[in-house]
Amino acid sequence: MVENKIELKSISELLGRHFYIPSYQRGYRWEEQQIIDLLNDVLEFQKKKRKSEGEFYCLQPLIVVQRESDAWEVVDGQQRLTTIYILLSYLKDALEILGLPYNLFSLEYETRGSSKEFLQDITTVKEINKTNIDFYRMSDAFLIIKKWFEENKPNKGDFCNILLKTEVDEQNKIDKANNIRFIWYPINANNDTEEKPNVTFSKYNQGKIELTNAELIKAIFYLTDGDKDKKKHQIKIGYEWDDIENTLRKPDFWRFINPSKSYLNHIEFIFDLVATKYESRIPYRIKKDDRLRSFYIFNELITKNIIIYEDSKFNNTRDFLWDEVKTYYRTFVEWYNSLDYENKYTYFHLIGFLLQIGQNIETIKLLAETNSKSQFVNELKGKIKSYFGNIDFNEIGYDDNYDKAKKILLLFNVITMMNSGFNKFSFERISSWSLEHIHAQQSEEITNEKSKRQLLEEQKEDIFICKREELKNEITELLAMPEIDQTRFSNLQQNIFLLSSDTDSTIHSIKNLALLTPSDNSRLNNAPFHRKRDKVKELDEKGSFIPICTKNVFLKYYSKNVEQNVKWDKKDMDAYLEEMKTILKDCLIINNNESGK
Repeated sequence: MVENKIELKSISELLGRHFYIPSYQRGYRWEEQQIIDLLNDVLEFQKKKRKSEGEFYCLQPLIVVQRESDAWEVVDGQQRLTTIYILLSYLKDALEILGLPYNLFSLEYETRGSSKEFLQDITTVKEINKTNIDFYRMSDAFLIIKKWFEENKPNKGDFCNILLKTEVDEQNKIDKANNIRFIWYPINANNDTEEKPNVTFSKYNQGKIELTNAELIKAIFYLTDGDKDKKKHQIKIGYEWDDIENTLRKPDFWRFINPSKSYLNHIEFIFDLVATKYESRIPYRIKKDDRLRSFYIFNELITKNIIIYEDSKFNNTRDFLWDEVKTYYRTFVEWYNSLDYENKYTYFHLIGFLLQIGQNIETIKLLAETNSKSQFVNELKGKIKSYFGNIDFNEIGYDDNYDKAKKILLLFNVITMMNSGFNKFSFERISSWSLEHIHAQQSEEITNEKSKRQLLEEQKEDIFICKREELKNEITELLAMPEIDQTRFSNLQQNIFLLSSDTDSTIHSIKNLALLTPSDNSRLNNAPFHRKRDKVKELDEKGSFIPICTKNVFLKYYSKNVEQNVKWDKKDMDAYLEEMKTILKDCLIINNNESGK
């Protein structure tokens, strides 16, 4: 079999080989969920009725370099390779009984020589070995695999067959051979074939875990035929790659820069942006929804060395594109970390909000590159103004412009957090938002005698009520009762709210709305204001993400001369809306000719 071309290799084809893990690789670090996911995927594939000949499960690329000896240096893929080794070690007795090959491949570590011997004796592990971090992870993996088999009780014979059996069921025309395969990707592979590697990959990729653009693009960047010091280049790429990937994986950074789309490898987000930027330079078009679109573009640009590096310090497309990836990354880091002269995270909040509402990140990046810092901030605020247009708060509420109301309240929270200085809005904790009525649409009745009396006593001192003799008398009569009449109490509370509001429509106005997650919103139900306040406090203490302005509302932070804390009335609403206008005056075009709703 030819060794220096990109192809698919079954696990059985790896048996007896010697693999060398170089010093620049990190040790074995797979955690429990990754191991269990692999086992579940193989089991699911094993149970699946394969109707087409040759269908198999793909374990993704194993990027290797042939050494002078018969060993293969593993550039990428050692985590899966080690896991497969440990899995086969656990199944060794079953493989022997079934007559399947059990002479495993070997793994040698340049800086962890004892790991080879430890793996060879992995079946003797009874508990986690704490000698070093590598033994810890390897022994933990073996115990996880053992526990999974004991709990799930899969048929070991079928499981072994799917891993290593090499016969064909002629009657059903199903190829049972080599059902689990690696993408064998030698770095010195000859890619000058009629069929491009990317086409070959996509043809055979029928497993549940699919090849990603990032993994295939990574292999391209490792190709170093023209370099004198290949190992140095690979180490450099590896460190830079890990730095980018690790930063992008931080939840607060990731959600800030990418509010919606999910990636297995987060660096693929940047690859998509760079690929889109240079797509027009390749001679053919690729469907927008093609899963490997970015890889096709990178592959075409680099393998044909299409010149896109004019007026740069680079003399080949591969190095130029890798520098582009790093430039995007550095730009995003600057947006995330930069403090302005007032010690505010202005870039973070304005850009983060624009990305949350679906604005194009490439357009924002272009604005950053073509404007001074102060002009850039003005441009960002201008984009927010353009998005919302002329705002009339009378026309925005629960029944009117629901989505716009949510986004304005989100902006209110974001800018409030920005103005606080040194703090950042928690974009990573956003899943979705719902609008919560501060004063409930139909208040849940207060039936507890103590709560009713407390509310009436507080209302009795309210200036608004003191000016209305009929309300004051009703409160006095209710308090004099041995047990407060429920119907009269409920009617009184409804009348007080209606009298303190301009119209019934106030209930759905943005000045009576705040943001909460749907789950937290459902917990508040139709409770009266003071009970909602207590529930919001309880949710906050339990770790729910309560936006800063929602907290402020229930603390009556925006209200002036607070006289009572049991209800949310017109004065509170008006003060809340005025604060909203003040905070957002630089980011919205506000129509101030309002009728006062």
